[in-house]
Amino acid sequence: MAAYIRKWAHFEGGKLGGWSKKLPQAKRRTLLEKMVKKDEYATVIRRLLQLRNVTKDKETVTKATSDMAYLRKKFRAVPSVHKRVC
Repeated sequence: MAAYIRKWAHFEGGKLGGWSKKLPQAKRRTLLEKMVKKDEYATVIRRLLQLRNVTKDKETVTKATSDMAYLRKKFRAVPSVHKRVC
């Protein structure tokens, strides 16, 4: 029986359109909204999730989690942006 090999996602900087924990909340969310229109909701959520999982900085984790919740609330109900697959 082969051993399970965990494959980690490759994290690339700059894929969040200038998102930074140092930016004010309104500016971060405006950047993320533009990215959703450009790259799709699921892609942006995955990038934030990846950032949240890779970092050890608690402030970054808190702000990324908060921004993910904001995007989920704003875009999840919109059928053209987020399609649910059953």
